[in-house]
Amino acid sequence: MNAQKSFDGKQLAIEPDLLLTPTALYTKTKQVLGSSSVEGADINAGIINPLQNVVPVVKSQRLQAQNAKNWYLINKQAIEVSYLNGVETPFIDQQTGFTVDGVTTKVRIDAGVNVLDHRGIVRVTNA
Repeated sequence: MNAQKSFDGKQLAIEPDLLLTPTALYTKTKQVLGSSSVEGADINAGIINPLQNVVPVVKSQRLQAQNAKNWYLINKQAIEVSYLNGVETPFIDQQTGFTVDGVTTKVRIDAGVNVLDHRGIVRVTNA
Protein backbone atom coordinates (compact mmCIF):
# COMPACT_ATOMS: atom_id res chain seq x y z
CA MET A 1 0.00 0.00 0.00
CA ASN A 2 2.72 2.49 0.90
CA ALA A 3 4.78 1.58 -2.17
CA GLN A 4 2.29 3.18 -4.57
CA LYS A 5 3.43 6.04 -6.77
CA SER A 6 1.67 9.03 -8.29
CA PHE A 7 1.35 9.49 -12.04
CA ASP A 8 4.57 11.51 -12.08
CA GLY A 9 6.48 8.77 -10.21
CA LYS A 10 6.57 10.28 -6.72
CA GLN A 11 6.11 8.02 -3.69
CA LEU A 12 2.66 8.45 -2.12
CA ALA A 13 3.56 6.77 1.19
CA ILE A 14 -0.03 5.79 1.97
CA GLU A 15 -0.32 4.04 5.33
CA PRO A 16 -3.35 1.94 6.34
CA ASP A 17 -5.54 3.25 9.17
CA LEU A 18 -7.73 0.17 9.58
CA LEU A 19 -8.17 -3.40 8.46
CA LEU A 20 -11.71 -4.30 7.35
CA THR A 21 -12.41 -8.01 7.55
CA PRO A 22 -15.40 -10.34 7.22
CA THR A 23 -16.68 -11.74 10.49
CA ALA A 24 -15.24 -15.20 9.72
CA LEU A 25 -11.68 -13.79 9.72
CA TYR A 26 -12.11 -11.33 12.60
CA THR A 27 -10.95 -13.56 15.47
CA LYS A 28 -7.91 -14.90 13.62
CA THR A 29 -6.99 -11.38 12.48
CA LYS A 30 -7.23 -10.06 16.05
CA GLN A 31 -5.02 -12.94 17.21
CA VAL A 32 -2.36 -12.26 14.57
CA LEU A 33 -2.31 -8.48 15.07
CA GLY A 34 -2.69 -8.63 18.84
CA SER A 35 -0.05 -11.23 19.59
CA SER A 36 3.31 -10.10 20.93
CA SER A 37 5.13 -12.96 19.21
CA VAL A 38 4.85 -14.73 15.89
CA GLU A 39 4.34 -18.34 14.96
CA GLY A 40 7.63 -20.18 15.45
CA ALA A 41 8.75 -18.02 18.38
CA ASP A 42 8.68 -21.11 20.57
CA ILE A 43 11.61 -22.44 18.52
CA ASN A 44 13.50 -19.14 18.20
CA ALA A 45 13.15 -17.12 21.37
CA GLY A 46 12.96 -13.35 21.16
CA ILE A 47 11.09 -13.07 17.86
CA ILE A 48 8.65 -10.19 18.15
CA ASN A 49 5.58 -9.61 16.01
CA PRO A 50 6.30 -6.58 13.77
CA LEU A 51 2.58 -6.32 12.96
CA GLN A 52 1.42 -6.17 16.57
CA ASN A 53 -1.31 -3.53 16.90
CA VAL A 54 -0.26 -1.86 13.63
CA VAL A 55 -3.90 -1.15 12.65
CA PRO A 56 -7.28 -1.54 14.35
CA VAL A 57 -9.46 -4.38 13.04
CA VAL A 58 -13.07 -3.72 11.99
CA LYS A 59 -15.45 -6.55 11.06
CA SER A 60 -18.24 -6.37 8.50
CA GLN A 61 -21.20 -8.69 8.06
CA ARG A 62 -21.59 -7.37 4.51
CA LEU A 63 -18.13 -8.63 3.58
CA GLN A 64 -19.04 -11.97 5.13
CA ALA A 65 -22.06 -12.23 2.83
CA GLN A 66 -20.11 -11.17 -0.26
CA ASN A 67 -16.87 -13.15 0.14
CA ALA A 68 -15.69 -14.49 3.48
CA LYS A 69 -12.04 -14.62 2.38
CA ASN A 70 -11.37 -11.06 1.13
CA TRP A 71 -10.22 -8.29 3.47
CA TYR A 72 -9.23 -4.65 2.98
CA LEU A 73 -6.59 -2.22 4.20
CA ILE A 74 -8.06 1.28 4.26
CA ASN A 75 -6.58 4.74 4.68
CA LYS A 76 -9.17 7.06 6.24
CA GLN A 77 -8.36 9.88 3.82
CA ALA A 78 -9.49 7.68 0.92
CA ILE A 79 -13.12 7.74 2.04
CA GLU A 80 -15.57 10.35 3.27
CA VAL A 81 -19.05 10.29 4.70
CA SER A 82 -21.50 12.32 2.62
CA TYR A 83 -24.93 13.52 3.67
CA LEU A 84 -28.07 14.07 1.61
CA ASN A 85 -28.34 17.79 0.78
CA GLY A 86 -25.48 18.47 3.22
CA VAL A 87 -27.67 17.87 6.28
CA GLU A 88 -25.37 16.27 8.88
CA THR A 89 -27.86 16.18 11.75
CA PRO A 90 -30.39 13.39 12.16
CA PHE A 91 -34.05 13.94 11.31
CA ILE A 92 -36.19 13.48 14.42
CA ASP A 93 -39.97 13.17 14.27
CA GLN A 94 -42.23 12.58 17.28
CA GLN A 95 -45.85 11.57 17.52
CA THR A 96 -47.97 11.44 20.64
CA GLY A 97 -49.75 8.13 20.81
CA PHE A 98 -53.52 7.88 20.73
CA THR A 99 -53.68 4.12 21.13
CA VAL A 100 -50.61 3.94 23.38
CA ASP A 101 -49.80 6.15 26.36
CA GLY A 102 -46.50 7.62 25.31
CA VAL A 103 -44.56 9.20 22.50
CA THR A 104 -43.25 7.49 19.39
CA THR A 105 -39.95 8.84 18.09
CA LYS A 106 -38.53 8.25 14.63
CA VAL A 107 -34.88 9.10 13.95
CA ARG A 108 -33.04 8.79 10.64
CA ILE A 109 -29.96 10.14 8.96
CA ASP A 110 -29.36 10.06 5.24
CA ALA A 111 -25.68 9.29 4.85
CA GLY A 112 -23.44 7.43 2.43
CA VAL A 113 -19.77 6.79 1.83
CA ASN A 114 -17.75 8.12 -1.11
CA VAL A 115 -14.37 6.84 -2.24
CA LEU A 116 -12.13 9.88 -2.74
CA ASP A 117 -8.99 8.03 -3.83
CA HIS A 118 -8.96 4.38 -4.84
CA ARG A 119 -5.26 4.09 -3.99
CA GLY A 120 -6.11 4.33 -0.30
CA ILE A 121 -8.08 1.06 -0.35
CA VAL A 122 -6.37 -2.26 -1.01
CA ARG A 123 -8.23 -5.56 -1.28
CA VAL A 124 -6.43 -8.75 -0.31
CA THR A 125 -7.89 -11.86 -1.91
CA ASN A 126 -7.30 -15.21 -0.24
CA ALA A 127 -7.79 -18.39 -2.23
